[in-house]
Amino acid sequence: MINLAGVKEADEHIQEELYSAGIEIVRGELSKSEVPHSITGKLGDWKFNRAWYYWTTSAQSGKGLPLEIATMMHEREYPIIGEKQPKNYGQVIRVAGHCNCPHPRELALPNNESLDKWSKETGIDWMQISYGELAKLCNNGTIQASRFVNYYHIDNQLGLNEFARVLRGI
Repeated sequence: MINLAGVKEADEHIQEELYSAGIEIVRGELSKSEVPHSITGKLGDWKFNRAWYYWTTSAQSGKGLPLEIATMMHEREYPIIGEKQPKNYGQVIRVAGHCNCPHPRELALPNNESLDKWSKETGIDWMQISYGELAKLCNNGTIQASRFVNYYHIDNQLGLNEFARVLRGI
């Protein structure tokens, strides 16, 4: 994906990328962000916004990708083979936008209602615990609830296409 920061014709590129992935094009007001655009995307509960050279996408708490599906997508082998190519989709569909491309289980969390219930049961305010620490509590079984990934950065068109394909399959 090209860097669209400051590109006045960003909407043209954005439309093409969304259309190629089969994501609904949503027209709105011209943004005042670094990428001047009036078009975003929507697919199910997910909203898509174009940043410099990647997409950000998010869903509300509990509406994200279930951990099992996020794991399958992350581990799926990347279809282009080459020395500089990623090994799997997790390297271009980055959980929480993390540049180290962690596995979804490292950052997937229960929805807010489940965390509120856990807080009530334990007397521990989950809002005072870091994202990574909450995930560790889930991984070690301290917090037991269904987990979701609600935010990604997507670095290329193949990643955007794959993410959309996975969403349509849920």
